[in-house]
Amino acid sequence: MEKQNKEMLLTKVNELVLLLKESTDYKRYIELKESIKSNKDIMTSISKIKKLEQERVNKEYKKEDTKSLVEQIAFLKNELNTYPVYQEYMFLQEDLNNTFQNIKIIIENSIEKIAS
Repeated sequence: MEKQNKEMLLTKVNELVLLLKESTDYKRYIELKESIKSNKDIMTSISKIKKLEQERVNKEYKKEDTKSLVEQIAFLKNELNTYPVYQEYMFLQEDLNNTFQNIKIIIENSIEKIAS
């Protein structure tokens, strides 16, 4: 019986994954991601932010001042947020992540019920 329940749960999870991949939000998210990848200005800013964040982490580890790095990162993030495509991408990313997190919790609770 337990094996049957697990198989049924896996089948439902696979169906859910397919539904999510077909959702309007997910498809739009993928479109936006591709659009961002092809935008040289956005990608340059993202690369700069990643590099500065690595520097900040290294300086924090060495207990050095990071104020100027934090300011530069904030400036670049504000600059990124002037791009509507980036804003929409970030909004959808957060929304989808929340959805995935909620689904994960529901699945975990279902697995616990099956196991007990």
